[in-house]
Amino acid sequence: MSVSKNKRKRKGGHRPNNVSSAQTNIEDIARVAGDIATASEAGPLWGQLHKLFLRSSVDTTVVAAIIMHRDEAKLAKIIGQLQRGEETAVVEEFATAPLEEIPFQTKKEAMRVFRRRAKFIKLDRESKLGVGPLTSGKTANFDSIEAPHDFPPAVWQSLVDEGQLINAGGGFYKLP
Repeated sequence: MSVSKNKRKRKGGHRPNNVSSAQTNIEDIARVAGDIATASEAGPLWGQLHKLFLRSSVDTTVVAAIIMHRDEAKLAKIIGQLQRGEETAVVEEFATAPLEEIPFQTKKEAMRVFRRRAKFIKLDRESKLGVGPLTSGKTANFDSIEAPHDFPPAVWQSLVDEGQLINAGGGFYKLP
């Protein structure tokens, strides 16, 4: 490794440490929560609260549920637990809610649409240009497809629960 001559070393100025202590972070969370309770338009404050919670020790799934539902009662409960130094408990109401009952006919139609969409995607990929005219084409190798938007996500989740589909993540599903 060579060191060049006459190369100036960059000297940086003093940069204050942006890492705040846990107690300061809890005070900031309580302050923003108080502002949310009194503000008429609290949208940006919820975003600021979310950023503060990400620096805390609270479970991110609990934080996401509180922010998404904008539940001030649960927020106050979590802030109280933080101020007392207790371990923050998981909010039970935001745990997986039971899925609504999907009619059999809807699930049957959804599977028909899913299979048809998978068939058309396969045919589309196999018919692409670039294959020699004397060959039989190329095989379509794909693992999963995006669920058709004709049905709500609850339908696809109920099909996964029944074992008719496999959730590949990110809104993609595949046949077992």
